[in-house]
Amino acid sequence: MTTASLQALLSRLIDYAGLFPPAALDLANAVENYRRFRTSADAWMLGAFVLPAGQVSAFQSATQMAASPDDPPFRWPVSLLVEATDLPPDGLHVVAVEAKTNDPAVVRRLVERWPTAQVFIELNPTDEREVMWGTLRELGAGAKIRTGGLTAEAFPSPETVASFILRAADWRVPFKATAGLHHPIRAMYPLTYAPDSPQGLMHGFLNVFLAAAFAWHGMAPDNVERVLLEEDVSNFQFTDAGVTWHCQTLPTEAIAAARQSFCRSYGSCSFDEPRTDLRTLGLLD
Repeated sequence: MTTASLQALLSRLIDYAGLFPPAALDLANAVENYRRFRTSADAWMLGAFVLPAGQVSAFQSATQMAASPDDPPFRWPVSLLVEATDLPPDGLHVVAVEAKTNDPAVVRRLVERWPTAQVFIELNPTDEREVMWGTLRELGAGAKIRTGGLTAEAFPSPETVASFILRAADWRVPFKATAGLHHPIRAMYPLTYAPDSPQGLMHGFLNVFLAAAFAWHGMAPDNVERVLLEEDVSNFQFTDAGVTWHCQTLPTEAIAAARQSFCRSYGSCSFDEPRTDLRTLGLLD
């Protein structure tokens, strides 16, 4: 049985980014997958559909074809990848907006333009500028970290990820992650779906979001990095009451609070791989 603490950690955690590499599905297949995921037993883990702003019209047409009367497409939550000049579209349930900029003035324009959506700004994970973090905090915007890619070099080090998480926690700025988090625990995995794909050391989504939850509640910086480095899943002990890692325990209510206020979600081009791995590890029903 899936424990309450793991449910708190995984609830609405995975934003479906099937349009993006390495899956790189066409829109029709990605929409059909999302429709199927929304009616699955694991729908409680599913977040928004990640969509480039340039594909809004095609998405609306595809969802009209795929959606059922019991699940109309205007209810589907969308995380929209935008440029500073993009305008809010009609008929789309945009719950989040993602953009990349290092200009605080652009952040302000985005927040003003999208008042009902959570804005996430992709930052260089080593960006320490007070003006940027202060702007995010002032405006209620979030940060976004890229945690991987199609090459080993695209994965930031555990030290870099830990520094980003701790900086966001210090500023009380929520964040989301994207790329490279297909698997629960840190290990070597194929970097793409090609039969001859090279392998690389990838971050685990349990590592990243447990590290973030612990950091939100005051864990020492060295231990936050150690959580990211953990490669033995048995050292994460999930119960209904909470999760324990090497004698440090976080209650279920604290995990839920961190997820709501801080570590919001991550984008993944696969919703199947995370669930398959969790079941293989005996963590998910």
